[in-house]
Amino acid sequence: MRPDAERYPEVAACGGDLTAALRAAAGRMGVRLVGLGEAYPPKGLSRHFVAALEAECGDVQVSLRPERREVGVTLRLPLVGDAAVGAVGSLEVVIEVAQAWQAGMPLADMAARWEFLMVSPKALAHDEGTGAAYEWESVRRLPDRLVDQTLVEAAFRSPQLSSLFPMVSHGSLQFRRLTVSAPGSDVPSVFPFGEGRWRVICLWDRDIPVRTADTVEEAVRLVVEGLPEGCGPALEVIHDARRAMETKSRGGDRTEDETPVRNPNA
Repeated sequence: MRPDAERYPEVAACGGDLTAALRAAAGRMGVRLVGLGEAYPPKGLSRHFVAALEAECGDVQVSLRPERREVGVTLRLPLVGDAAVGAVGSLEVVIEVAQAWQAGMPLADMAARWEFLMVSPKALAHDEGTGAAYEWESVRRLPDRLVDQTLVEAAFRSPQLSSLFPMVSHGSLQFRRLTVSAPGSDVPSVFPFGEGRWRVICLWDRDIPVRTADTVEEAVRLVVEGLPEGCGPALEVIHDARRAMETKSRGGDRTEDETPVRNPNA
């Protein structure tokens, strides 16, 4: 199945292929779209209804609604997820959005310019350089069945730990130097040990002995004592990468053959 020719004449003119239609429209606009190609379509649709673009720090997906004229756009950030979603009637507007995203335009500026975009608060925080603070707010709101809030609050009161990026997993409270939850960290983590006790473990260095604490305060103290030299504050990876994209775009030195920077590791 291909897009309806009456609803999407510019797509029909390109053989019913959205990717080709986007490329043609971008050419008429004098816009270069980097990494434009086919995408996996939603269930029930053919590939002709979906296209994707790879950005240096986040992708763009463009889709067509088969039952009415509506061009959807989804902006994504690595290890964060959907940054913004929206729909409009114009391929050209979607191309402008995609170009701005690839150029590193701040997400708040994009939302102000294209009001049909619905922006994720989490993605906005990462884009603005407040990803660690946002994650702490989220962790502090979690129910006790997921993480002991007395432990969370004790860690949050520590300037050294509250400057890092928190992560909750299987009841443990973990910390990252980077504001992404990718695997890998040389910072000790705190795990429940039963009967109100805690274990402080360095997950990625088994040579460091496991230590036991009788209180959350003691557990926090042991984590702070085990911090590597120069640890913190957490590096705002998404913010730094996207502002670098913005600077590079303004310099006009980006080439179509550049390999996108994807999924920074913690």
